[in-house]
Amino acid sequence: MEKLTKSPILEYNPKQVDQVRETFHYNDIKKLYQDLDNFEDWIKKQNHFEVKEFDRDYLERFLIASKGSVEIAKKRFDKLCTLRTLMPEFLRNFDVKDEFSRVVKWNYYCILPKPTNDNYRVLVTAVHNPDAPDIDMLELYRFAISLMEYILQYDYNAGFEVIFDTRMYTFGVVTKFNPIMLKKCTTIFLEALGFRLKRMHVISGSKLFDIVFSILKSALTEKLVKRIIVHDSVESLQNYISKDILPVDFGGTEKSLKDICEATLEEMRKEEHVARLKFLETAGTDESKRLNQTFNEEYSGMPGSFKSLCVD
Repeated sequence: MEKLTKSPILEYNPKQVDQVRETFHYNDIKKLYQDLDNFEDWIKKQNHFEVKEFDRDYLERFLIASKGSVEIAKKRFDKLCTLRTLMPEFLRNFDVKDEFSRVVKWNYYCILPKPTNDNYRVLVTAVHNPDAPDIDMLELYRFAISLMEYILQYDYNAGFEVIFDTRMYTFGVVTKFNPIMLKKCTTIFLEALGFRLKRMHVISGSKLFDIVFSILKSALTEKLVKRIIVHDSVESLQNYISKDILPVDFGGTEKSLKDICEATLEEMRKEEHVARLKFLETAGTDESKRLNQTFNEEYSGMPGSFKSLCVD
């Protein structure tokens, strides 16, 4: 990868690619290319993968998201392809025009344009219309997964900070939560897409905050729960994220969440991104062709009612 492709919704730091590579010990570009060759060759040899040719820049970002470990990247890539087959309700049949339009009517979910000085991206999720008639958490999760695929195509970051604004959460919104569904989505992000969480900033203010916070913690590992910072005001966010990154909604100087989210939706509706999603939807697995016997122990204990498969 010589340089990053321009994106209407993302800005980059000077030397961002070089700095992120150094973070994961790729000061020597030859080492990175060797690891990419290894990763790419391994994918081509997996009998159970239904797609074996992927853009090399995409694989590089996937490797970076795996902290520069080829073995971790292999495990996560296998899980991502497998979950497309196991959980198509999350990872297939995206309807970018209709379902994502419904999401933004009640929730702003977006990536802020500017990265932090240490090359992390800031993701925001904030309910803004709790009385909307079409609140569907699954559609929100699918929107988030689609945006992650966009980031893997265009960005080059060291990980993420998340802002989870609970101030507008009502009983009606909370009742839409399904802990099992949330846990499945978290599994996709953390174990398949390689979502590296530096910190999660939770803004309190809802009368139902304790319930929302309890549901959130139940979906995270103990290690990640320790990375949660609860803020009783938006001003305290500025102790961690600079004002020039934060939107005006949080006391910053960046444009509003509404404007950022609308620009994000417009970008995700473009033919290039839609075509990319359609391609990735085909990258599942044929479990009858899997050569090892690790499937049952790897996936049968996941949340929900997956059936174990007998692999020949």
